[in-house]
Amino acid sequence: MHERLRLLLIRPEGSDPSPLDQAQGARLAALHGPARELADLEEDSFERGDLGDLERKLHRWAGRVCGVVGATSVPEATRLGQLAESLNMLCLVANNNPSVCQRRRHVFYIGLPSRQTAVAVAQALQSAGYRRIFLLHDETEFQSRVAANMVTALEKNDIQVISKSGSELSWPDEMRCWRPELCYLIYSDEKRALPMVRLVRGVEPGIALLLGRSLLRSSFIVSLSAADAEGVLFVDLFRRDQQESTQMVEFTRALFQAGVDCPTANHGFGWDAMTLCSIALAKGGVPLYGIEYLESGVLLEGVTGQFRFSRENHNGREGPGPTRIGRWSNGRMREVGHV
Repeated sequence: MHERLRLLLIRPEGSDPSPLDQAQGARLAALHGPARELADLEEDSFERGDLGDLERKLHRWAGRVCGVVGATSVPEATRLGQLAESLNMLCLVANNNPSVCQRRRHVFYIGLPSRQTAVAVAQALQSAGYRRIFLLHDETEFQSRVAANMVTALEKNDIQVISKSGSELSWPDEMRCWRPELCYLIYSDEKRALPMVRLVRGVEPGIALLLGRSLLRSSFIVSLSAADAEGVLFVDLFRRDQQESTQMVEFTRALFQAGVDCPTANHGFGWDAMTLCSIALAKGGVPLYGIEYLESGVLLEGVTGQFRFSRENHNGREGPGPTRIGRWSNGRMREVGHV
């Protein structure tokens, strides 16, 4: 019988839902998923955005764990990867930005790249018959980049598009004059997105409204009125009306038993990061063997899609990924299209 692995889950302190969901998904994977037979889990946290505190906390675990899963922002994940390499830990993070890796062999970043998601969403919208789309995005660097990728993908699919920052005062008049068929709201912060949904509903009451997958959360849907939520489209990762694998059944059951009736993409990324880390390290018990296993090109299945890593590709994603479009109707998500 092999000695059980010891893995560390680390996240920033605070109430930001993204790292909280990732951490919960990773924790449940260690308790109820494929990792439960392989690894024992340790947990730690650091002051949000304080890279010095992250370094101090990780050094305490040097020599005590062989792998670390980070529920972290891009700057935090980048520093975590640097530290993991110096401390010889296999590191998995849910980010999709290649800057977190910087060609370090110890770091694998498994988020779906924004460009791939944009291509999938554009294809799904084209298949659904939409030809005039209005993008409204937050002013953050990440959401601005998502919007730029979306414009490119829509135009390549012969869809007319106007993209505006939600802070621009002219967008309501431009929306009324242009009369788009659909508005895609590219926000991830619930408190900033909620008033934008209501504004769009006020400007064009009959327009189809699409929201990004980061807003597909019970807390956000509850904060909308029933009238505002009904019929809203969401970018989604999961086929919620049919479980396609044993692992997906385990994932959904574990979240439901933890009181989560609407698993988020971040729950899935955390689950997959923990699962991949434990499976890789189980191949030899030390980071080098885990890295070599992941880089071998073996096809791995997760709840957020498939992974095929190589020495040159530590993201592991190929094609658009399991991107779907769902509609909130009568208190549940119903799939309307997928790529």
